[in-house]
Amino acid sequence: MIAAPIPVDDAERLEVLRSLDLLDTAPEERFDRITRVLGLVMDVPMAYISLVDSDRQWFKSSCGLASSETPREVSFCGHAILSDEPLVVSDATEDERFWDNPLVTGDPFVRFYAGYPIAGPGGQKVGTLCIADHQPRELEPDQLLIFKELAQLVERELGLTEVAHLQQELIASQHYLMRELSQAAEYVQTLLPEPLDGKIRIRWTFQPSSQLGGDFFGYDWIDLDHFAIYLLDVSGHGVGAALLSISVANALRGRSLPNTDFRDPAMVLARLNDAFPMERHGEKYFTIWYGVYDRKNQTLTYANGGHPPPLLLSGPSADRTASVALSVGNYAVGIIPDAEFHAGVVALDRFNKLFVFSDGVYEIKKPGGSMMRLEELMDYLASSAGPSGPDEVLQFAQEYGESDLLADDFSLIEVDILA
Repeated sequence: MIAAPIPVDDAERLEVLRSLDLLDTAPEERFDRITRVLGLVMDVPMAYISLVDSDRQWFKSSCGLASSETPREVSFCGHAILSDEPLVVSDATEDERFWDNPLVTGDPFVRFYAGYPIAGPGGQKVGTLCIADHQPRELEPDQLLIFKELAQLVERELGLTEVAHLQQELIASQHYLMRELSQAAEYVQTLLPEPLDGKIRIRWTFQPSSQLGGDFFGYDWIDLDHFAIYLLDVSGHGVGAALLSISVANALRGRSLPNTDFRDPAMVLARLNDAFPMERHGEKYFTIWYGVYDRKNQTLTYANGGHPPPLLLSGPSADRTASVALSVGNYAVGIIPDAEFHAGVVALDRFNKLFVFSDGVYEIKKPGGSMMRLEELMDYLASSAGPSGPDEVLQFAQEYGESDLLADDFSLIEVDILA
């Protein structure tokens, strides 16, 4: 193993890192969302943000890692911060720097690694945005471009950390602000659709978090044969997130996107990506699932823009169904200009129940710190003892977190389609 050399300006670099006040802090959604999107887009089991301290690398955000830090001397990221370009290790077992590294020979058994250096406000490399896999692999040029864009998002968030320090001076106005946000949340709820009965039966539950968030959903008939269902989740919280979600919803409800066939989910996501680039919307992007039920052909066509996959239960009767997660690997909307989006299609049976939800439905933490996994929610929804309605799913989440208050918006739509 070859440990990374210490940069000559390491003292200055560490000073910048520690001025960010991020080391050993609690997880933050603004960083966690980036690692989640990175893992989904790159289809890797491990994605994380590493901050390289004097004698360790500490993970500000991670997906797929069991530990919160490792010694700096064994870190791949210690090598990555030495360059302005990404470090890509296609097969660590064939690289003289890493073949006998304990992170390669033992848990987490890294074979592939890619780390993009991230700079603090002063330009010093304070850490890396990373992905890793248990199998060797290569990165295509378009993947490297996505990697770069997401690394720049991390750098923007690091720059905002300095701004966050100044927020402490605004505590005096907090109560007034919370009242305003509460009123805005109430307004958002008035825009949500009414429940639906008939051949398509829809019930839903929406509970805004303690902070105004960016969840929104809707459904309606496009024409006599096509019924659209969508749920979106804007990054971050606050009025900006809520306003963007309403703007996107208005474009979908009013079908005001130009040159768009709203029966084509992939086209809808592509047009939304063109209409709502993050640089024109306060650096905010959003995830979305958009599906279209075809009444004549009994199919459901869908596109997933970085959003949690809905669960479909389909079969000849309610007690004989198979479950399938409806996911197609697309980017979140607004991040990558001119991104291509793809759709999936599934044939429906006589009985069909669809659950569409935001990540706030399952990203629930117990007081001890463990978080519900998506698989746990899916198993509950598909079980014979599953929920009788959306309100029971909310109760399930609240009991899991041992609190009625949720950290993120809770949005869940239950759709019953009878052929």
